[in-house]
Amino acid sequence: MKAPPLRFWIAQVAGWGGYALILWLSSLALLPDVPAALAHLRMKGAMASGGFLASLGLWVLYERLLAKKARLVVLVAAAVVASLSFGVFDALFVKLLLEPQTPLDGALLKGASNYGITLLAWSALYLAFTYGRQLEEERERALRATALASEARLTMLRYQVHPHFLFNALNSIRALIDEDPRRAREMVTELADFFRYSLVHGRDGDATLGEELAAIRSYLAIQKIRFEDRLEVSFDVPADAEAARLPGFLVHPLVENAVKHGMETSAMPLRLSVSARRAEAGLSVEVANTGRYRDGCPNGDGTGTGLANVRERLEQLYPGRHTLKVAEDGGWVRARILVPGDSPGPPVA
Repeated sequence: MKAPPLRFWIAQVAGWGGYALILWLSSLALLPDVPAALAHLRMKGAMASGGFLASLGLWVLYERLLAKKARLVVLVAAAVVASLSFGVFDALFVKLLLEPQTPLDGALLKGASNYGITLLAWSALYLAFTYGRQLEEERERALRATALASEARLTMLRYQVHPHFLFNALNSIRALIDEDPRRAREMVTELADFFRYSLVHGRDGDATLGEELAAIRSYLAIQKIRFEDRLEVSFDVPADAEAARLPGFLVHPLVENAVKHGMETSAMPLRLSVSARRAEAGLSVEVANTGRYRDGCPNGDGTGTGLANVRERLEQLYPGRHTLKVAEDGGWVRARILVPGDSPGPPVA
């Protein structure tokens, strides 16, 4: 069992010292002279000293019960019995200290009752503060556990994105190794640039939109080498939007889906557009491609990994404060993300 902390001793001295002073001042006007006042002060000091010692015994008892995870009913019963028992001890302590020659009488029982009630009040205060502190500590532990679980989940989701992209990129490179080795080497260079971005920003978990778009350009350069004139790419992102921060690898799955499904549903050439705007509600990013929305893939991905990851990460990072919409509009499939700005705001519509 650990020794009481400093704040416990400060509260003990202040509390029992104040108790003695209040008892003395409350009856000071009834005393006839200074010697009587000093004698009365000595008696109240002895009462407070007895209470101080008795409360230390109560502290030992309660700490042992709390360490054993005793139920509340056990603590209450122990508080009542121990407070009344220590009240008798306090009364005997004062009598033996100040009036050792006088016989025991009914005043002792009255004093024991008063001391017992005082110690019971001390017990109630101590247990209330202790329970309050324990509840606060439990709440802090729960919050830390939730934060760690969220961090672990986000890390897992991020690592799900990387192998998914690597699988598709390596398939693209493999298709060009025999056909055009020079282009295959260029694709490897672009892939290395992409993973350099992954290593730099994987630890921080977020990046500027401009940094994210640089990695996306590397990815699209790989696809452009592979598909040549069958793929047309355009970007419409002003400088203020590029400076905005957002979770790393949040936009890339949208681009990857646009290429994958656009190539299967669009007339050639596949046109792909990436645009972003900063607004009062936050940052809006849209990835659009010609083609059709594939109803058979509600997540917008044949494996369910792409948009499912984006949706999960948004829910983890901006619960109730984000938008992710994928819809077909006039021969274009548009995936739009809206996330809050740097300062958390109300849920976005």
